[in-house]
Amino acid sequence: MRYTPEGGRIELQWRWTPDHGGEISVIDNGPGIAREHLPRLTERFYRVDGSRSRDTGGTGLGLSIVKHVVQRHGGELRIDSEPGKGSSFRLKFPATRVRLADSPAMGDEAAPAALAGGEGL
Repeated sequence: MRYTPEGGRIELQWRWTPDHGGEISVIDNGPGIAREHLPRLTERFYRVDGSRSRDTGGTGLGLSIVKHVVQRHGGELRIDSEPGKGSSFRLKFPATRVRLADSPAMGDEAAPAALAGGEGL
């Protein structure tokens, strides 16, 4: 939210993956990030533009923490971005870390009917 300008759009999505895992995505239409910075975004204390830290706050630890938590669950963090168009942050979790709840919660109605019935996709 810090980097998306006023009036911008941030989407939060959940989807089941074909291997019965899950993916959480955060997609924005903010300023985007130059390609050369993408490999370093998950390094501790890395800031794309150090001068912005005074304006937006933060330490450069957020994505590093996210990456390590996702990896501890056997997943991965994927980051795509294009300057002027926005960014997407996708957290992919394996099937061993995803399960259907006994009762619908937080929009669980989006779960594929095939999974709810125990059938494969």
